[in-house]
Amino acid sequence: MIAIGRYMLASLLLFALWFDASPAFTPLGGPFAVNSSYVIFALIILVITWNNWWLDARLAGPTHAVDILVFTTLVFSTQGFDSPYFTFFMFVLLSAAIRWGWRATALTAVLLVTLYLLAGMVVSEQSTQGVLHDFVDRTGHLVILSLILIWFGVNQWRAGIYSRETSSFTDPSLDESPIETSLRAAMERLQAGVGILVWRDQGRADAEAFVARNGTLSIIRLAGRTLQNAGATPFLYDLVKDRTLARDEQRNLCPAPASKLLQQKSAAALKLSEGIAIPIRTGARGGELFLESIPNLSTDHIDLASEVAADVSGHVERHAYFRAVEESAEARSRLALARDLHDSVVQFLAGAAFRLEALRRDLVSGRDLEPELNHLKQLMLQEQGELRSFIAALRSAPQIGLDELAKDLRSLAERLATQWDVLCEFTSQTSDMMVPSRLHLDAQHLVREAVANAVRHAGAKSVTIRLRSDPERLRLDFINDGTRYPKSPLTGEMPRSLSERVKLAGGALELSRGMGVTKISVSLPIGGRLQ
Repeated sequence: MIAIGRYMLASLLLFALWFDASPAFTPLGGPFAVNSSYVIFALIILVITWNNWWLDARLAGPTHAVDILVFTTLVFSTQGFDSPYFTFFMFVLLSAAIRWGWRATALTAVLLVTLYLLAGMVVSEQSTQGVLHDFVDRTGHLVILSLILIWFGVNQWRAGIYSRETSSFTDPSLDESPIETSLRAAMERLQAGVGILVWRDQGRADAEAFVARNGTLSIIRLAGRTLQNAGATPFLYDLVKDRTLARDEQRNLCPAPASKLLQQKSAAALKLSEGIAIPIRTGARGGELFLESIPNLSTDHIDLASEVAADVSGHVERHAYFRAVEESAEARSRLALARDLHDSVVQFLAGAAFRLEALRRDLVSGRDLEPELNHLKQLMLQEQGELRSFIAALRSAPQIGLDELAKDLRSLAERLATQWDVLCEFTSQTSDMMVPSRLHLDAQHLVREAVANAVRHAGAKSVTIRLRSDPERLRLDFINDGTRYPKSPLTGEMPRSLSERVKLAGGALELSRGMGVTKISVSLPIGGRLQ
């Protein structure tokens, strides 16, 4: 674009000079000859740099110097409203800003303003019309404009560093490889026809290369590294002509032989030719991205490559995070399901075994066991219904009213009293509100576990269950007349199964003992975890 702009400006000025009536603009005059040469120069630069990023970068400095020289010549040779000094001043400044940033823009502005003022002093000495005042006035305008452009460049660069989005890729899918999806996205971002993403674990030389070429994706195993320097920055490369081009921290272009940055053996295995290399770094893994067959490849792609590198690394890291979250959720679900089965089916079977042992003793005495067996059968049918309700709750996750919860806990307490041959009393003080089914299941399992622990570990003969609620919490109190619970190295006297379930539900648990009874108070959050 700079080359096109230079040629258009030079051609327009030549056209204006050709039709100008001033004697200074005759075809035989100096200004016309200078501008004709400048048009030819601009056309040559446009042609040889049109699709050659190497010449475009290497000739940037010399052409910039020629532009400054032409600006100075125009100041000497043109005056008044016909002078194109302002347009050329803007062109040269913007060229420096686009190519090298605000520092080069500032240096160029100082040089141009100085040359303009010196030219004005020389012209004023040769003129009898006192034009020095006009040159000083225009110099002030150029200084103000230069300061504005420099300020704009500084703040735009800062905004590019701190405000740029770190990732423009879509969220990764757990069903697809993040390497493949990020490779496709990077190719689409730079409109590349060929993409190669080399990926390896940190500290290892061996790697896998995902190669997207001609619409197909293949995987190549590499025995060594692809870059000579693991900390390299993005760079353009041309292996046929053995050259590369990168930017340093001051955004200066740094040429180097391709053999100095790329491993020749790996480059040959990947069939690299000409494109851009982008190092990628994540927490535990990393690699290099090579994009080729990019339309209008230029040094501008080096700056864009840094954004692509951040996009690719962010995409891969988000995929790893989503995978970890999914695995953690699956682990919690498995643990919760194991506890639920333990607190329902396992505890019921333990109580049933307790009752069958009593029936076996009665069988020796010749007692009629049919009523007891029918009752045990009824308990099993009820437990079957509870298990079906549990499975339905897992599938649909509905909400349930507190009055319904209290009713279910009362029925459960009655069955547990028969199952464990213990006096089980239930009372409730609840409000009219809905609670999640997860809380319903937790409350049922806590009641089962509390009664079973009181009978099996404390030898209790009676257990009192109290249900209370407020807008934020559901409270359960278990009071039994048994002995102290056996101490555990992990939880002390606190029953471990109860402690784990309450912790998993995000609640709080408190144990106290006095006057021959043990009280366990459980507080479960209704809306979320307790603070």
